Amino acid sequence: MTKKSAANTATPALPLFYKKVVPLNKEVHGELYIEGIEGYTHTKETNSIYIAAIEFLRVSREYPIVFAKGIDDVIFPVALLGLEKNKNLFVDEKGDWAAEYIPAYVRRYPFILATPDDSKDNFTVCIDESFPGFNTAEEGKALFDDKGEQSDILDQAVDFLKDYQTHVKLTSLFCENLSKLDILEPMQANIERSSGEKMSLGGFMGVNREKLKELKPAKLAELLKSDQMELIFAHLASLSNLNELMKRIS
Repeated sequence: MTKKSAANTATPALPLFYKKVVPLNKEVHGELYIEGIEGYTHTKETNSIYIAAIEFLRVSREYPIVFAKGIDDVIFPVALLGLEKNKNLFVDEKGDWAAEYIPAYVRRYPFILATPDDSKDNFTVCIDESFPGFNTAEEGKALFDDKGEQSDILDQAVDFLKDYQTHVKLTSLFCENLSKLDILEPMQANIERSSGEKMSLGGFMGVNREKLKELKPAKLAELLKSDQMELIFAHLASLSNLNELMKRIS
């Protein structure tokens, strides 16, 4: 078969999955209820998803962890969900997630924290109004109580968002350090279907083992002391999951 190149892993056009993000407002959404997410079909066209550093060990057991480059050459880690553009191999035909661990980025939906363009520290809790689980028919659980205060389910969602944002900041520091150490290199996955069709997936990066070994002892000690070396090892070990991902391709 003629060899062709699959589309590169796309830089996430944040926020993924969200179609109508609006600030959560009790005056506007005071009568809103939410039903639980019944499936993950809204993620089926995503072949990679952002992950935070705290997730590395858990993610590395099931997904390949690689690094991508976004706006202003900012480096960020992602879990590969597929090897072709717009195809998530971890969501089946019923919309069920076919893995034990679901990344936090997915689990926070339909809530999200948004920040004004002129601020990096002030966040507003937002929702995706297009989420079909939102309703005013009193199905599910209310977002606000009779006094207009946040309900328990909304409190839990907001706490999750705040905790997640804290780990996003820590992850950014880790990625900034990888860039400074200059130990990342472009990677490419070569795939061959059972039909014999071949393709390649690029547009992502991984840690170069030789460059890692060549770091000065002081730099290696810093990586160990900060627990960033553990993250690097988790990333390197996770690359063996590429073979399992290839097996999911029909």
